[in-house]
Amino acid sequence: MRPLLVSLPVVVALAVRAAAPAPEQASFVTTLGRDTVVVESFTRTAAKLDGEMVVRVPGTVLCHYEVDLGNGGTVTKSVVDVKPVSAPGVPARHVTLTYIGDSLRVDIDSAGVHSQFVRVVPKDAYPQFMTGFGSSYGLYSSLGVYEVLLAQLGKFDSVTIPSIDMQSGRTVKRDFVRRSPTTVDADYFRIAWTHLTLDDSGRIVSADANETTEKTKTQRIAYIDPQKVAKQFASEDKSGKGIGIASPSVTEKATLGGKLVVVLYSSPRRRNRTILGNVVPYGQVWRTGANQATVLVTDDAFDLGGTSIPGGSYSLWTEPKKDGGVDLIVNGQYGQWGTNYDSTRNVARVPMKVSTVSSPQENFTITITPTNGSVGDLKIAWDTFIWTVPITMK
Repeated sequence: MRPLLVSLPVVVALAVRAAAPAPEQASFVTTLGRDTVVVESFTRTAAKLDGEMVVRVPGTVLCHYEVDLGNGGTVTKSVVDVKPVSAPGVPARHVTLTYIGDSLRVDIDSAGVHSQFVRVVPKDAYPQFMTGFGSSYGLYSSLGVYEVLLAQLGKFDSVTIPSIDMQSGRTVKRDFVRRSPTTVDADYFRIAWTHLTLDDSGRIVSADANETTEKTKTQRIAYIDPQKVAKQFASEDKSGKGIGIASPSVTEKATLGGKLVVVLYSSPRRRNRTILGNVVPYGQVWRTGANQATVLVTDDAFDLGGTSIPGGSYSLWTEPKKDGGVDLIVNGQYGQWGTNYDSTRNVARVPMKVSTVSSPQENFTITITPTNGSVGDLKIAWDTFIWTVPITMK
């Protein structure tokens, strides 16, 4: 038998190929209470991060992303494709960002409109992919991209980086704070923190966004096929078992003594969660619903729990207390997002009557029920609590 002869270049090539690390693959499953709202699956090599996020709110949307990595993990290019599967109100979108020195070339195709532009960005700018649609924008940030970013940052205590939105090319500042060797906080619109837990190798194993307005939790699992997940979610959408809008808008109207009162609010769902002391913390002013601040509108003066208030438009807030009490706050600012509370604009703070029921209520509601002529009850109910205050039109 003749000996096998292999040239030196081939031996070197085979050795290099054999030494190349296997691609890293994993998935992240994000839940809102009992409901899965996002699944992200990614494959990572030294030269590329390739992932897909299946978003379930308001319908199934498949978001594919690619991040090309240069020496040391620096980003040279990113691509995002947003493909609505069973969410007709969400437009398709294709975005390419190309990094050239301190310049960023942005190429966007969205809803049939194509735009290109170049902007100057800091050299340490890093792309990040946050998704969500409509009032749920901010539902989820790609943990695959976060993981690459944290590896690039190395050891740090606290750092602020210019973050480039992979869907728009816009630059915003993002803060990251290392609380311990295995915990990092990522800022959420500079109003709260998402808590990331890492393993000893720097891989993200979980994320807790309960302190943010999204209230989600994420766990790392073995890689699952995102195409199959998208198909399953789309089938559930079609059969009426999808999630839909996370917190639908509701208009409550009542006539008291011939005078109209209107309350506009968004209605979150319980989703098997503990509400008081968890979703709604004690000792903190709560937006009293979801999304934009809840608004009460009437042309006529009224009395709320013994306090006289002129007619107009007001935002409504509540502050539940550990002792079981709760205050209703009427604020002169309205039309703002539900986290922008300014106590200096308060018009009234009145105590509400508190009662409970044994059977939990799934949907958050605000109702105004006439009781006697111009008098009625304004009632806030969710889970097992009912908060009530009398309202009288003058």
